[in-house]
Amino acid sequence: MQSHGGGAIANISTFSAFEPSLSFPVSSALRAGLAGFAKMYSDRFAEDGIRMNNVLPVLMDSYPESDATMARIPARRYGRVEELAATVAFLLSPDAAYVNGQNIRVDGGPTRSM
Repeated sequence: MQSHGGGAIANISTFSAFEPSLSFPVSSALRAGLAGFAKMYSDRFAEDGIRMNNVLPVLMDSYPESDATMARIPARRYGRVEELAATVAFLLSPDAAYVNGQNIRVDGGPTRSM
């Protein structure tokens, strides 16, 4: 990317980067590490025109639905994979040229206050 004048990286992570789950302790710890790595990477390579961001989905339409889980989502629905893909496409596009080192939650709202 340096020799080509820049580029963008969008990592698909999970909300547990900041909201760790006892059900997934190793994944939670690794995702928190990725969040920190993206910040360090963006500091190091921003001057080369290289950006790195993370996308943190919560419950997407590939996850089994339950009434209890659905009640925790203010939008009252799971996210669609297309919505996640649109966020990634934006982050990789020139429209996001000034978005760098961020962890973007795509979750319909349940982690808004966590």
